[in-house]
Amino acid sequence: MFLNVLVPDVCVNVFTDLKLYKKYKYILYKFSNDRTNFVVDVAELTESDSNNCKEYYKFYTELTCKKVPYFAVYDFDYEKPGEGYRNKIIFISWVSEKADVQDKMISATSKEVLKTKLDISFQIEGTIANDIEFKQVLNKVLSIK
Repeated sequence: MFLNVLVPDVCVNVFTDLKLYKKYKYILYKFSNDRTNFVVDVAELTESDSNNCKEYYKFYTELTCKKVPYFAVYDFDYEKPGEGYRNKIIFISWVSEKADVQDKMISATSKEVLKTKLDISFQIEGTIANDIEFKQVLNKVLSIK
């Protein structure tokens, strides 16, 4: 049985604070205990004197230790050679290869609901830590035309 997982307004409001006001560097979403809603698990405040690699590593270690599906929005800063510094909001679907089958199925059918509600076009999927390490994400972002 597949559930219709809902995106409450609070999930969208926290994302708006990241997107428009740069209040957060990243947001981690997960399923509610009854798997009927997405909930904000972590909203990490943006630090003014942050180091992008160091900040991403903190996010990466926090996300990749999760054994259940998580969905993240990350405000990714990078430099595009010859074009200067850029910023891209990325959606990361983290479904550990260790997640149970039911969680994997619910995740597969529900991630688009959250991604669409937040109106994010760039997505990265991860099942093992290597899928979402900094260099992998940077290479994918740099490949955007």
